[in-house]
Amino acid sequence: MIKTLRNTEIKLGNGEKIDLKDFFDTYYPELISFASRYIVNPNECEDIVQDIFISFWEKQKCFSNMYAVKAFFYTSTRNSCLDYLKHSKVEEKYRTMNKNNEVVSESFLEEVIRNEAYSEIYSEINKLPEMGKKVLLLALRENSNEEIAKILNIAINTVKTHKVRAYKVLRKNLYDIFLFFFPFRKRFSINK
Repeated sequence: MIKTLRNTEIKLGNGEKIDLKDFFDTYYPELISFASRYIVNPNECEDIVQDIFISFWEKQKCFSNMYAVKAFFYTSTRNSCLDYLKHSKVEEKYRTMNKNNEVVSESFLEEVIRNEAYSEIYSEINKLPEMGKKVLLLALRENSNEEIAKILNIAINTVKTHKVRAYKVLRKNLYDIFLFFFPFRKRFSINK
């Protein structure tokens, strides 16, 4: 599949272009992770996501913007997973766990938002200077400053400095994401 995607661009309705190979490299693992929330078998998840990419390429649909493309992929992945579950008689167990359709819809939306947020956060982490990136990734894996210092063979104060700098850059670069999520947090908060 990757060979057929080289130098392939798709033009969106708003004039934006998508390099299909870059899009595949970025979203293929995320969509497989998303599919794995429905289907336990990782090979089936990969097959489903690959089929969706092939379908997208063959149809050459005209999408208005990147959000429409992402919505197509997430919705197609979810629908394909549910079809798979239906054919393998697992859908009944799935429905039993999720009796209320509204809960399923909210769960789906929450997972899409969570995946998108993680994608943006890790994208910004990958832009950090190398040592700051290493320190922050180790910290996110719940390593203490002392453990990080030992692993990277640096001083504890150096670890603290890299963490402070990394968090400062992330706060600045991810400010818009937090503004986006603030209304959702407010809507779901409980008034005392």
